[in-house]
Amino acid sequence: MKGFKKGEFKLDLDSFFRLESASSTALATILLFGIIFSVFSVVYLGYVPEWKTDEEHSHMSKLWEDMIELKSKIDKTTIVMMSTPNSSVPKFTTTMILHTGNSKIPFISSTKSTGTLSLNTDLCKMVITPTNENATVINCGTIAYNSNNKDYTDQIFKYENGALILAQKEKAVMKLYPSIRVSEVSSGNYTFFINTVEILGMANTLSSNSDGSIRLKGGSFETLYDSDTSENEGAFLLTVYTDHPDAWEEYFNETMAGAGLVTDEDYALDRIGSNYLTFIFPEKGSANSLRRLYVGKTAINAELGIG
Repeated sequence: MKGFKKGEFKLDLDSFFRLESASSTALATILLFGIIFSVFSVVYLGYVPEWKTDEEHSHMSKLWEDMIELKSKIDKTTIVMMSTPNSSVPKFTTTMILHTGNSKIPFISSTKSTGTLSLNTDLCKMVITPTNENATVINCGTIAYNSNNKDYTDQIFKYENGALILAQKEKAVMKLYPSIRVSEVSSGNYTFFINTVEILGMANTLSSNSDGSIRLKGGSFETLYDSDTSENEGAFLLTVYTDHPDAWEEYFNETMAGAGLVTDEDYALDRIGSNYLTFIFPEKGSANSLRRLYVGKTAINAELGIG
C-alpha cells in the first residue's frame, strides 16, 4: 500500500486492537463497580434501616421481659411476706440483669443505641384518706428505662407502685396491674384491698449502651390501715400522683367496670391537671357501700449497677 512501509500496517492494527481491549476492560470495570454500588445503595437505603429498626425492636422486647421479671420478683416477695406477717422473714437479696445495651449489626453499624436506667427520679405517690381518718401517704418510688433509639420509636418502661407502664410519645398504657382488689362480698357491699409498693433507695441515673443491673434487698411488709380494726366504714378518697395519670385512669375505669361499678354513679374518678387523679368510693347517692378498706405496703430497697 502506498505510503506505508512493510509491516507498519500490521503494527498499527495490533496497537488498535490492544487499545480497544484496554478500553473494553476499563468500561467493564466501571460497569461492574456501578452495579456493585447500585446493589449496595439499594441494600443500604432499602434494607439497612429496616434491619436497624428490627434490631432495636428486638432490644425493646428483651428489656420489657426484664421489667416483667422485675415486677414478678417484687410480687413474689410480697406474697411471702404477707403470708408470714407475725414472723421474722429472712432478709432477701437478689440481683438481676437488665439488658439496657443492644447489639450492633456487623458490617452495617458500629454503634449501639443508648438508654437511661433510673431509680426514684420520677413522680409517684399515693394518698389514701378514709372518712374521718388521717391520710396515709405512700411515696412509691419508680424504676424506669428510657430508650434513645436511632430508628425505632422511643419508649419508656416504668415500674411504679406495683404497676408496669409502657409510655410512647404522648400515650401511656398500664400493661401489668398493681395489687388492688375490688370485690362484692354481699349485695351492694364492696371491699377494697390495696397493697402499695414503696421502692427505697437513693435517686440515681445510669446511661450506658451496655447492660445494667438492679439489686433488690431487705424487703418488709406492714399493714397501714384496716377499717375492720378502726371500725370506720363509709367512704375513702384515693389520690395518685404520677407522670402517667392517663394510664391509671384507664386502669381504674377498667377495674371498677369489672367489679360491676359505674363511673359517676358508684364512684367518682377525676383527672386533675397533668400529674394526678382522684378516686372516690362510694359516690354520693350510690346504692353501693364500702364494707371494708384494707391498705398494706411492701417496701423494697433498690440499687442500680453496671452489668
